[in-house]
Amino acid sequence: MKKTMGILLLMFALAVFSLAADVLIYEANFDKTDSKKVDWMPVSGEWDIINSKMVNFDSNHNNTNIYQELEQFGTGVYIYEYKFIPENRSKEYAPAAGLHFMASDGENASRGDSYLIFQDANETQIYRSRNGILGSAIVQKPGFGCALGKETVIRIEYDNTTGLIVVYVNGKKAAEWTDNEPIEEGLFISLRSNCTAVSYDYVKVWFGKK
Repeated sequence: MKKTMGILLLMFALAVFSLAADVLIYEANFDKTDSKKVDWMPVSGEWDIINSKMVNFDSNHNNTNIYQELEQFGTGVYIYEYKFIPENRSKEYAPAAGLHFMASDGENASRGDSYLIFQDANETQIYRSRNGILGSAIVQKPGFGCALGKETVIRIEYDNTTGLIVVYVNGKKAAEWTDNEPIEEGLFISLRSNCTAVSYDYVKVWFGKK
């Protein structure tokens, strides 16, 4: 009897663990391992896949855009991770690059309703776009900028129930912000750069149901 009860408890614990585990819902490595759902649509800039990287060659455009349709439905925590290398710049504040997530409009300049995590040469920034209006950065965290020729890994954790966004830069917590009116769902993610030629090595998204 005790053995049976122990097995049942173990099965229950494993079931709970599996429900809580983060599930990889999207992965783009920009190579032959990518599934058919990896389908990025360019809007502005000069984008192409070169040597297993998504590259924007346009260092003059101040808002490049290439987007991927991705349903971000469900209550829980979304994790977005990407690696990029700034290659060239045309302005003093650059390099500058980032990612929109929870976006309602992939082609809009501010991606409709969305969040934007962005880095320039000096800091990491968090933006909130409402009805296609981005406005100024809500959070500006000095000391977590990006540099030409150097790899940077960004990890974003977003809880769409609490509105909490936490940003990690190369494994270190860099910034956080809580949206009191959180975006509950999105249809797109989008890569963006400002006067910067940049290559993205990968983009991955996980989801953990609450």
